[in-house]
Amino acid sequence: MAPTMKHLPFFAVVEALARPGCALCQLVSAETRRYLDSLLYEAVNDAGFRTTWRNAGGFCHRHTWMLAESGDVLGLAILYLDLIQSCDENLLIGPAGRRCPVCDREAASVRGHLGTLVDFWDDAELQAALAKSEGLCGPHLRLALRTIRHKQIRQKLAKLSIKAMRQLVPDLQTLIQRFDYRHSPPADQRIRLAWRRVIERVVGHRDVPENRDLP
Repeated sequence: MAPTMKHLPFFAVVEALARPGCALCQLVSAETRRYLDSLLYEAVNDAGFRTTWRNAGGFCHRHTWMLAESGDVLGLAILYLDLIQSCDENLLIGPAGRRCPVCDREAASVRGHLGTLVDFWDDAELQAALAKSEGLCGPHLRLALRTIRHKQIRQKLAKLSIKAMRQLVPDLQTLIQRFDYRHSPPADQRIRLAWRRVIERVVGHRDVPENRDLP
């Protein structure tokens, strides 16, 4: 039975389901970018964060470049000066595999949103949003299938997601046909971006972890 009290995470999931693409990809990408955007302004001089930053040896490749997109040269310079002075040669030749703290945040976020789906599964509003949604991308669907205990939930998420992928076939066919010189370029945005939509459907949004990185 769904909880009686709906909270902000519930409404975030419902709103994400109403948009095109994988709802979990949208939520995790938006949350990570908000965190990274605020990080250089709020956490650069935070002692707790600096300790986490040093212990991790910075962020992973993906999150480092997402952070760099902020364009805050001063904040980046301060953080990396701190890293060089703290880690010195170990920054380059020390053991790899230290866990990126932003990856940990993302893992917790994904688990939380999947938990919201499960907790409110019987809610009419959530079910209506699911029925109109495109389900989950491949990485997030595989995660749901191996972590959600309820067979009914696993089956419905798989059915929704596979249906959404199959519905891309005519869009891709139309896009391919439009490359014939006898046809004009597609005016429909969904057709023009069908190639991108199918990539995100199969491997997930570029902002989110690869399947092997998911919890």
